[in-house]
Parts: sequence; structure tokens; C-alpha cells
Amino acid sequence: MNLTINQMEIALMSHSSAEYDTSGVNSPAAVCVLFNIKAGEPCVLMIKRGSTLSHHSGEWAFPGGMSEEIDESPMHTALRETNEELGIDPSDIDVWCGMAPVETSTGFKVWPFAGRVADQTVFTLQEREVEEVVEIPVTVFVDQMSKRTITLIRNGDTRVMTAYAYEDRIIWGASARIIANTFDIVMNAV
Repeated sequence: MNLTINQMEIALMSHSSAEYDTSGVNSPAAVCVLFNIKAGEPCVLMIKRGSTLSHHSGEWAFPGGMSEEIDESPMHTALRETNEELGIDPSDIDVWCGMAPVETSTGFKVWPFAGRVADQTVFTLQEREVEEVVEIPVTVFVDQMSKRTITLIRNGDTRVMTAYAYEDRIIWGASARIIANTFDIVMNAV
């Protein structure tokens, strides 16, 4: 199915936002699931995390990070971190909705916020935290041919999970769950 950015915007804007209560959460974090148009096609923006980071290094993720005391809300965290990592001013992001938080295997609780960034946005990477930014066509996540099942063995614990393949990249873990949740909302509305 070919989705337009307008269909995604309408579907996600009509989604009732999740609760944003971070009290009692040990490691609250938030990310921006940003859409734009590249070469006439709707895309979702993803980053490759820096290889020297202590958590989730080298993994494909969404821009965002840990909540800090200055943050008024998870949305503020997502916008602040996106600005720090990619140089995107928060005023240049049209936030469509917040979604239910996703927990990571490392103990973070991540609140995702979907929205749109201008199509010709210039990214200024914070090189210690971000190695690469890529705009992935939405069809990659809607097309079942890109979906994979992977097995992760960590500390003797075996987990089978959904992942997505794009060119030489594998998107898995919390990022894959956020993608699945986002497109479940969209596909149930169109």
C-alpha cells in the first residue's frame, strides 16, 4: 500500500495520545518519529547511534534520549534531544501525536512522538552521538518483504523479535517496536 504523508498525518493526529506520567520510572526517555518527503516519497528519519555510547551504541534508532531535570515533559525531552543530535530546531517540527511508551531491554521507558519535519531540512549531526542519519521510505515498513524475525541471545536469555531490513541496515528492538506501533495506528485508520 502506498501511503501519503497526509494520510499518515491524519491517522496519527487522530490517535489519542498516551499518558506521559514519568513518576516512578527509573530511566525515562523520549524520541521523535519524524516523517518527511524525499524524492517524492514519504520517509521516516532514523539515526545510527554513535559507536562509543554506553547504551545501544551502533544501533539504528530515532533521535531522542534521556529525560533531564530541565524537561517539562517527555515531548520536551524528545524535541530537546532531537535538536542536540541533529540540529533541528523544535519550532521546525510539527508534532502530530504522542504514542504509548516502549520499554527497552536495558531498562529505559521510551515515549515516542510522531511528527513532520521540513522536507529539505539540513541535519547537523552531533558526531559523538550520531554516526549517520537516513531517510527510509515508508514502504519499507509497510511492505512485509522487509520484515524479519531475529533471535537475540543476551546473558543467557533468548528473545525472538521482529526486525526490519533496509539496504544493509537491520532495525530491531525498541526501534522496531516503535515502528510497528506507529504503522499499526496508521494502517488501522486508513
